[in-house]
Amino acid sequence: MNVASNRFLSVIGVVLMPLSVWAHGGEDHGDAPAPVAIASTAPRLSTHTDQFELAGVLQGKVLTLYLDRFDTNTPVAHAQIELESGAWKGVATETAPAVYSVPAELLAQPGKHPLAITVQAGDATDLLDATLEVGQVGLADAGAPHTHFWGEWAVWWGAAALSMAAAALVVVRRNRRHRKHTPS
Repeated sequence: MNVASNRFLSVIGVVLMPLSVWAHGGEDHGDAPAPVAIASTAPRLSTHTDQFELAGVLQGKVLTLYLDRFDTNTPVAHAQIELESGAWKGVATETAPAVYSVPAELLAQPGKHPLAITVQAGDATDLLDATLEVGQVGLADAGAPHTHFWGEWAVWWGAAALSMAAAALVVVRRNRRHRKHTPS
């Protein structure tokens, strides 16, 4: 074998090496990852005025609210919070300092729920509005297996073929250049 053949085989080996590390199916690689927690994907709301900032998360059929002063970010405890959305009305109860919850079975239904929120803390009263958007996608989709689209594989094979063609072109050009400079 001449030097050009050795170079060509080396280039082909380097180009094809990544193909040997592709994943394959049918083997057990340990436990499946834990599903995403509902809290991280739960519907949320956020609103503020000059006085208050209110954030909320719907967990199941309970809306949990977090209230603080807008300008200082100081938690607001012992407030009275009333919520309205269409015919639904609810009064939040404080479960921890500056943390409030309200049963909200109607708000757990899929759709957009506009909310009118009245906050009274000490001598300050304010009216806030927010929209809670509840989707239909749940954890059932989180465990779905990942499937590969045929185009994804075509891109990889196309890239490999293009890399091999480029490597072959480099080898051919070097051979021609080597022949021109070699005395006969």
